[in-house]
Amino acid sequence: MDISFDIQSTKGDHLRVALSYYDKESLQTFTEDPLVLTLVFYDVTLVRMSGNGIVGIKALKAVCDILYRFMKENETAVLCFYCDDLTDVARRHSDLTPQEYRSQLFSRMFDMHIRSNKNENLVNYQVKLNSGGDTRFAHFITAEKHLPAVKLLAGLIMEK
Repeated sequence: MDISFDIQSTKGDHLRVALSYYDKESLQTFTEDPLVLTLVFYDVTLVRMSGNGIVGIKALKAVCDILYRFMKENETAVLCFYCDDLTDVARRHSDLTPQEYRSQLFSRMFDMHIRSNKNENLVNYQVKLNSGGDTRFAHFITAEKHLPAVKLLAGLIMEK
């Protein structure tokens, strides 16, 4: 089941948060572990539908709010997202790659959102993937009780 949420900013930006379901057969290529297979994994994609300015803090907070509410309503959900380098990002620290900047930005925003809602149950688990000299960043948002299964799956993915 794929789900999407639209966010319109006052500056004319239109963002779409898309959640794409990983079917059980895809997960079984990595593991048969029943703890992992009882969870429902979703790939999170943030797509700019229109606008060309810097995405503002209000829009990013709206993204965090959507993901937070989705997780509260879906106890066995695990959100997975990959920080790409398809486009450059305006950033103060030029020593950070676009992927690392996106990873740090989202982590800080989501972690602040979790604390402000007084929900320490959700965990943002980051994985660094080293490939061909480049470091990539992936994240798993999960309920704390599912963290062992998520760590198992992340370890298996990194081995392949």
